[in-house]
Amino acid sequence: MGIQTRYATEADGEEILDLWHGFTSHLSEYDERYSHSGEANERWLQYFENQLVDSKYGIVLLAESDDADEPIGVLEARVMGDHPIFQLDNHGYVNGLFVREDYRRQGAAAKMLEAAAEWFSEEPRDVDYYRIDV
Repeated sequence: MGIQTRYATEADGEEILDLWHGFTSHLSEYDERYSHSGEANERWLQYFENQLVDSKYGIVLLAESDDADEPIGVLEARVMGDHPIFQLDNHGYVNGLFVREDYRRQGAAAKMLEAAAEWFSEEPRDVDYYRIDV
């Protein structure tokens, strides 16, 4: 089974929303504050379309498998400015890393992280390091 990564486009919004639900459902098992509000889907799609599609400083990466009809994983990456407290210059930030349960431990997350690291290093971002909150 081959796994590939690609940048998401606006047309991927609904499929990403499904992956986002998987991610947030997992979080809400541990903390109910991560449960969706009534307008969560619309707000997320607006954020995706307005802040991440065709952005120089934010992307969504998708993982796809040869044996799946839909994306199997998602990762959001953004460039963050200087930190107000810590001695952090511009740096990358990875959020929302999620892989469908049936495809875990097969390298999809690693491939998305590799693609994110490459994206961070390209102009105009030139980010030397990134962080992941887990």
